[in-house]
Amino acid sequence: MAALTFAAIDVGSFEVEMGIYEISNRNRIRKLDHIRHVTALGSDTYNNGKISYEMVEELCDVLAGFAGIMKSYKEYRAYATSAMREARNNRIVLDQIRVRTGIQIRIISNSEQRFLGYKAIAVSDDEFDENIQQGTAIVDVGFGSMQISLFDKNLLVTTENLPLGVLRIRGTLQDVNTTVEQYRDLIGEMVDNELENY
Repeated sequence: MAALTFAAIDVGSFEVEMGIYEISNRNRIRKLDHIRHVTALGSDTYNNGKISYEMVEELCDVLAGFAGIMKSYKEYRAYATSAMREARNNRIVLDQIRVRTGIQIRIISNSEQRFLGYKAIAVSDDEFDENIQQGTAIVDVGFGSMQISLFDKNLLVTTENLPLGVLRIRGTLQDVNTTVEQYRDLIGEMVDNELENY
């Protein structure tokens, strides 16, 4: 099989990124380039429930730049995660991006997002299968949430999504006037409470 050059775009809560990869039988997957742009997309969604006009403009500008870079690639996938998934106006935003940049973005569910994450870990870690033989926890702390997945005997036993992402916690505590140490204690209490319920 000839090598395939592939672009992958992730519209996340804190950044929009594009990775360009070469996929071949011989070298498997090799990263050729990586471009990222930090955004406040998650802050918009988690604090206001929707994506602002200014954020749509910024997203379209960034993605138009990505589209220019991708012109020579035939294959790409563009996914959006929790910040886009939870925004009340996500369909309008996706339509604006498609019309203005030509990029078709698909919102993936939390389950799909985690499955892709586990596949990525398995591909990059030769010992993944061995590691999940005995009680293993994989904890993914993101900007919108924290995912805890428990593996045993090579099987996923349980997985839970907790609203403990960095941006979400920051938004919840942004109006609290306190010392750094008290702030740390509040975050600890929030995490402990969610974990105890889990």
